[in-house]
Amino acid sequence: MTGGHVAGPVVIGRSSGVVVLARQVLAYPAGLEIDVEAHARGASTSPGGPAPDSDGFTGRPLPHFGLRLADGRDVAQDDETGLRDGSGPVMAVTGYQGASGGPDGGEDVRLTLWIRPLPEPGPLTVWCSWPEHGLRDAALLLDGASVRAAARLARPLWPEGA
Repeated sequence: MTGGHVAGPVVIGRSSGVVVLARQVLAYPAGLEIDVEAHARGASTSPGGPAPDSDGFTGRPLPHFGLRLADGRDVAQDDETGLRDGSGPVMAVTGYQGASGGPDGGEDVRLTLWIRPLPEPGPLTVWCSWPEHGLRDAALLLDGASVRAAARLARPLWPEGA
């Protein structure tokens, strides 16, 4: 299915050494997809180097995303509470690419975030923090009514019966 276009490309947050942007925000009947890209110049400010990730392997600190819904609830990236107890909503990373190094020790990250179910009308705030690179509480405001209107424009890749 091709999603209905909501926004993008648009900057979510920027500081002297980092920029995070939404390449595109697409809406589907079942949820919202946000393709994000983050670029950092210079080495991470994490003391002691990269911390172990949830699998116990040493990984580089990544930007972290969340969504504040119109009713005030927060949905955090990879918090599966809503999935486990069926209360929804959920934000999951469904795609990842990353690279680091080079002369300036920079980092480049691309993530695809999937939010389900489709948010209700009202203000939606996509937030991002990448404290290891000095970015905290960057935000992009979306309109839930526009998201729902875009979802009605989503189309199947192939017509029925094809």
